[in-house]
Parts: sequence; structure tokens; C-alpha cells
Amino acid sequence: MFSEKSFIAAVEESFRMYKQHGARSPEKLKPIHRYIADVMKSIWGRGFEVHYMGNESKEKNVDGKYYPKDIDITITRHNKPVFCLGIKFVTSNYKQNANNYFESMMGETANIQALGELPYAHLIILRHETPYYKKNDGEKPSKIEVINDKDIQKYLNLLYDGRQAHRPEYIGIQVINLDKITGKISLTDVEKSFSENIANFLKEKLTLSNFFNEIAQYKNYYLLKHNG
Repeated sequence: MFSEKSFIAAVEESFRMYKQHGARSPEKLKPIHRYIADVMKSIWGRGFEVHYMGNESKEKNVDGKYYPKDIDITITRHNKPVFCLGIKFVTSNYKQNANNYFESMMGETANIQALGELPYAHLIILRHETPYYKKNDGEKPSKIEVINDKDIQKYLNLLYDGRQAHRPEYIGIQVINLDKITGKISLTDVEKSFSENIANFLKEKLTLSNFFNEIAQYKNYYLLKHNG
């Protein structure tokens, strides 16, 4: 199951890949996707397959209501998708793209869930202090953008919306800090960085441990429904 220490190690490895290969390279995503896939393997167990982007695996193309889509992590049984998970790992220029990220998330969720049988979850990793780079400005950011209550609130609004195709079944959010000198990752102290209300959600409902516990509960429900 989920381990904070292992998660941090995976994110640190992703940042090393990000620095080595650049922001546009998919290499920066592989360590995180591999770790999340390992957690999903431990949850779903034997009889299920986990498809993801990695050196030893690849994403599965899943039929949606409107178009087929390569999904970050797909759980299948007898080659039939039973659960999908999208991962958003933001390393820079968050504010510029925040609405696009959000709208894209809703679109891909609706495409998969509109058929009514396949749940879609989202895991979001944000840098509390996110560098903003202007085009062709090299490696030095022009400013630092800070993730705030407003950036989190829209995900809560979505999570507690009525049950609709565009609303993910589960959402997990982790806000992190990166030490630029050592490359070490730490989890943001949400009580010092957000309002009491938002901090409580980030400490409880939106934690990755709760996120994976909810997926484990869904897996038990799935087995009861299909094996009962």
C-alpha cells in the first residue's frame, strides 16, 4: 500500500529525470507512474493487470464515449478495463495553465465515465512554490508562484459536485516542496500554508493515503458485485 517515504523517493527521482531530460520529456513521469502502479498492484492483487507508462509497461488505450484515450494507469481484468487513474504532476508555470489543466481533467474524465461503467480517479501533485519560466529565458525562473486556497478550492468544488460524468470518482492532492540545492522533497506543512478549512481537507479527505484507501474499498465492492 501507500508509503510516504517511497512516494517521496519516487518524486525525487522524477525531478532528477526532469532536470536531466527537460520539462517536455516523458522520462520525468516514469518514476512516479511506476510507484503509483506498484501501489495499485498491491491493492488489486492477483487476477488484475496494471498498465502504465514505464520501461517495462505501456499505457493502455481505453475506449471512451467520444474517442479512445491512452490512460496513465489502467486496471484490467481479462483485458477489460475496470478502473482508470490519471496523474497530473506540475513542475512549472502552474498558474498560466491551471484552468487548462482543470478543464482537460474534466474532459478526459467525462469521456471515460460517460459510458457509465468505468470509474476514473485523479491524483494531483503540485509544487507549493512553483517556478514560472518565460519562453526562451533559460533555466532561471522569472518569478515564483505560490499554490493557494483558490487553486485547491476548485478541486473541492468538483469533488462535491453532483454525480456527473465529468466528476472524478476520487481525487487525491499532494502539495510538495523541493529543495533546489539538495534536490530533496518534503511534504508541505498545509497548516502553515493554507486556510484552516483547506488545510483540513488536504490533511484528511484529499490525502494520498485516503485516496488509495478509497480505491481499495472500490476494489472490494467490485469483487462483491462481480463475484457474488
